[in-house]
Amino acid sequence: MKKNLVLLVILIIVGILSFMYNLVSLLLLAIIVLSFAVILVAGTVKVFRTSLSARWFKVPLIIIAVCVSGVIAGLFRPLEPAVVRSGDVSDKLAYAYNTDQADRMTIKAYLGMLNDSMVKRDSIRLEQVSQLYRDNKISQPMDKFYAAFIFHHSKKSSLFEIAQKLASEAASVSELKDNYVVQWLAKATYDRWMVSLGKPQKYNTQDKFSVSVD
Repeated sequence: MKKNLVLLVILIIVGILSFMYNLVSLLLLAIIVLSFAVILVAGTVKVFRTSLSARWFKVPLIIIAVCVSGVIAGLFRPLEPAVVRSGDVSDKLAYAYNTDQADRMTIKAYLGMLNDSMVKRDSIRLEQVSQLYRDNKISQPMDKFYAAFIFHHSKKSSLFEIAQKLASEAASVSELKDNYVVQWLAKATYDRWMVSLGKPQKYNTQDKFSVSVD
């Protein structure tokens, strides 16, 4: 009875944490993979050592069950709005960047049945940032970095070119010279732009992805 109560409490805690924080679900997935690996190793050992304790199978299975319940709870976590309409340009761009990154740290982003939702959210962010760019409102170095990241996640060659322009301008500013992510984005946007044009990449930052050249 006491063991069941403890397990129930653990299930509730894991579920709450997974619902509240995106990274918890990803951590749980890693634990699930590790637990399966333990079971596999234990199974291999048991072939040669029949006296192996059943705990080597029971404990990982319990851990897997707890983690799976947490992952499921995390799927019910509502996403923040893709963009905000209030605030100044910097606020809007910083928010768009943060939700862009947060979306990609959720399990939902990797489930095919929810992929349409992520594509739609990317489209909403891109629409807002594109309008700010057309209105010439993106001028601060970090604003350019944030905007470049959104353009970087588009699907068109022409938008990759804009991303590269903005990222390079941000990376050239003295106070961002030592910012690893800013410097990386300048290279990544250049490579993605080149690959979209059918040209070789320079910094080898890109995996396969789909684009439409316009």
